Amino acid sequence: MKKHNLIFSLILATGMLSPLASQAQPAVENYDASALGTSPRWLTTKVYIEGAPEIDVKDKYPGVVGISAWDPQRNRYEFFYTDTGLSKYDNGGGGYFMVTGDRKNHILIPDKGATRTIVRKLETLNNQEFTYSREVPRDMIDANPLVRIHVVHAPYTGSVKTTPTH
Repeated sequence: MKKHNLIFSLILATGMLSPLASQAQPAVENYDASALGTSPRWLTTKVYIEGAPEIDVKDKYPGVVGISAWDPQRNRYEFFYTDTGLSKYDNGGGGYFMVTGDRKNHILIPDKGATRTIVRKLETLNNQEFTYSREVPRDMIDANPLVRIHVVHAPYTGSVKTTPTH
């Protein structure tokens, strides 16, 4: 009887550990949704096309460049122009956001504007850097083929004042 209990226990333990081992994934590093709240504002510091991180193409993608404010307590965001601090809210630059449970995607749901949902892949998210990537038409010209751009942000410490509208 003891032999059967031992065998049963080994089979049970193997069955319990096997699914865990086969489905286990390494912990995702540098992805903490609360890190958006570690800085009240973030500044776009670089935009590059996938495969060419050494070439900054911010001037070709002005729609993704700016100062952004994130409120993880309310899941709200708002974007601002870097030169004036004026809000981009009326053009889809404000609304709700979420980070998916697997912490791989950052989803924006604008309150206004033509686009209803924007899904962005989280590349890095910690208290020093917020980087996402997404597919857009090359140079933001609708007729061009899609490219994946990476948009890099750092905590904003400049003097431009921003005032949330919502």
